[in-house]
Amino acid sequence: GTGREVFEPRFTYHGFRYVQVTGLTERPTLETLTGRWVHTDPEPAGDFACSNPLLNRLQDLIRRTQLNNLHGIPTDCPQREKIGWTEDGCVTMEEAMFNFALPQFYTKWLHDMLDAQDANGHACPIAPSPGWGRSQADGAPGVLSDPWWGGALVRTPWQLYRYYGDRRVLAEAYPAITRYLAYVGQHAPGRIAWAQEGDWLEVGSGGPSTRTPPPLASTAAYYWYATIASQMAAQLNRPQEAREYEELAQAIRERFNQKFFQGATGLYAADSQTAPALALCFGLTPPAARSLVLTNLVRNITVAHTNHLSTGIVGTLYLFYALMDAGQNDLAYAVATQKDFPSWGYMLAHGATTIWEAWEGGDGSHNHPALGSVGAWLYQGLAGIRPDPSGPGFKRIIIHPEPAGDLMWAKATYRSVRGPILSGWRREPRTLWLTISLPPNTTATVFVPTPQPEAVAEGGRPAVAAPGVRFLRREPGVAVFEVGSGRYDFRAPYP
Repeated sequence: GTGREVFEPRFTYHGFRYVQVTGLTERPTLETLTGRWVHTDPEPAGDFACSNPLLNRLQDLIRRTQLNNLHGIPTDCPQREKIGWTEDGCVTMEEAMFNFALPQFYTKWLHDMLDAQDANGHACPIAPSPGWGRSQADGAPGVLSDPWWGGALVRTPWQLYRYYGDRRVLAEAYPAITRYLAYVGQHAPGRIAWAQEGDWLEVGSGGPSTRTPPPLASTAAYYWYATIASQMAAQLNRPQEAREYEELAQAIRERFNQKFFQGATGLYAADSQTAPALALCFGLTPPAARSLVLTNLVRNITVAHTNHLSTGIVGTLYLFYALMDAGQNDLAYAVATQKDFPSWGYMLAHGATTIWEAWEGGDGSHNHPALGSVGAWLYQGLAGIRPDPSGPGFKRIIIHPEPAGDLMWAKATYRSVRGPILSGWRREPRTLWLTISLPPNTTATVFVPTPQPEAVAEGGRPAVAAPGVRFLRREPGVAVFEVGSGRYDFRAPYP
């Protein structure tokens, strides 16, 4: 035709990267064609930036990929399946909630999961359900949903509670959760859960994990869900059920270590990063063996994989959390900033403008949010803004920045349901500056990195004498304070 034309279907959308136009009488310009970006439109919630350009580009990719896959539900790719695979959407929840305000969005998706649950308690791996992945009507197993997928029914309301303080979703989901855990128990002989995928798309696997035994990953999930159910029951004033789920969790933990843990070597699997990461993150590892398990994990990353990860869409986030919690943030940073395969830098070097489904790229989706789960670590591990389980909905906050590698500064803001939270730090010769700001009616535990806790200052005076600041304790490499709402400027000696 002639003049200005618009093609914009009202009842579908198409993910694409290239457009072919034929029949033009003159060479097109960038203004010849305009593409419309279509997605659910959440308010921004957070911003992250740092002195490393690669991580800033990664943050851009994560946000763009997440928005591309918000279409009333969290989808797995906008150009292919366009469906709500539950693990893919659930593993990115924390990253997504740091970047965007999504309480209604995820509550709606939780309702989709509740609607898709089978009468026998089985939870569908896709919500809303297109039919595939349902158990058979007569109660036979049918297609069993791997617990990392079905268990999104447990994790989604718990994350909504942690980030938004909404107890209503706990009450709403709890009956379905009890049915789901009963179903898992029926199909987990000896407390070892079944699995199809395990750590899906683990490096080199092309599908189900090959380094991490799938039953190991699914049994770790089963344990985690029992602990979540116990905490939910306590919140809902069901003390007897809280004790029962705690006992179930301990029974799973004992069986997990009997089945998978090699006490003499401290290994859960010969060449797996996901296995020890899950065990460390969720508290499955025997306390006396944690140091050995961590040492093995660090050796696997640094020696066997030369500071590269080998995880898939399940294990990647928990690898970063395990390193962060163990004081290995330097190593987490080294992994995150690699530029050759497998890494996010490798994606960028090969023209990625969105996150790939698989580290290899290949024929899979090149617009898939799951491996963008690392975005939660940017906010929590580098900038240091973390939810405090003792005060859900950021009533209480943890500020725990951990300078890493050659990073000279990092900062993040997060607009929580209680107001904006700021954490930003910068390094100067022998000095670290940390600025934080907290919304009204909140308190925070602040971890100031320094080898000299007694020399920390706030607002130009000793921190121990500063208004609104209370010294709690010293830990290796940090001074720990409690502060109320307001702005604080800490200065600390730092090598």
